Amino acid sequence: MFLKKIINSIADAGKDLLTKAFTGQRNLSTLLELSEDLISYKGVASGIAIAREISETYKTLSVEDKKKFFQEIDKKLKPNMDLIEQKSIEFAKNKNKETLKELASLAEGNRQEFIRRMNMAPNGTAFLVSMREDLLKIVLEDSTLKDLDEDFKHLFRSWFNPGFLKLEKITWDTKAAILERIIKYEKVHKIKNMDDLKRRLEEDRRFFAYFHPVLNDEPLIFVQVAFTQGLATSIQDIIKPKTDDKLKADTATFYSISNCQQGLTSVTLGNFFN
Repeated sequence: MFLKKIINSIADAGKDLLTKAFTGQRNLSTLLELSEDLISYKGVASGIAIAREISETYKTLSVEDKKKFFQEIDKKLKPNMDLIEQKSIEFAKNKNKETLKELASLAEGNRQEFIRRMNMAPNGTAFLVSMREDLLKIVLEDSTLKDLDEDFKHLFRSWFNPGFLKLEKITWDTKAAILERIIKYEKVHKIKNMDDLKRRLEEDRRFFAYFHPVLNDEPLIFVQVAFTQGLATSIQDIIKPKTDDKLKADTATFYSISNCQQGLTSVTLGNFFN
């Protein structure tokens, strides 16, 4: 909480560094100008302020303008093939480590740097996950944006490395906000209401979820387990009202694994869940 206040204070101070031309003008044109400034600014305070303004402006865009935004960002920040070719020729001649570093930087382009700097905004990680969710839908219409999506995936695989995740048991005493999100996110075997959820949290059931330290109260993945006598023959047998004593159970059945964040598709837990 204290750290969050510091970040917001820095952002408020840095926001004064933005030009007056951006004040109150939240549209696609302004968003693209801010994105260019985010790449060029080197100060932390100004970077946080600009990243925050970008996130707030992005949220006001229509689906069509979001598509145009991604297309422009991809075009302006993608690797410059001509410079890469020149630097490759230079490296082939001198085999210099500094040239190799320059070549690696050119090969990456500025798209990943843009994503990294956007992560400086308050709740930046959550915003970027949401942004990628939008991008995944747009990629279905415009396959030229797949490279931009690959940059998101590359960074997310580091940020959401399994080593950062925490496995927690979900019980009826878990925060109400988390329980409500679980009802919302369960797509396979839908949870009708709190009473239905309570059934899945009783003594003959187990419910676990993975959380990331940056995404407060946001489950990334959850798994549901049922203790039964023998293998259940249908999902109806598993989610039916409780009738058996859990001590008689001899089988644990994993009956539902849900990825809660669409923006982490093909990312969460690496090869464990795709």
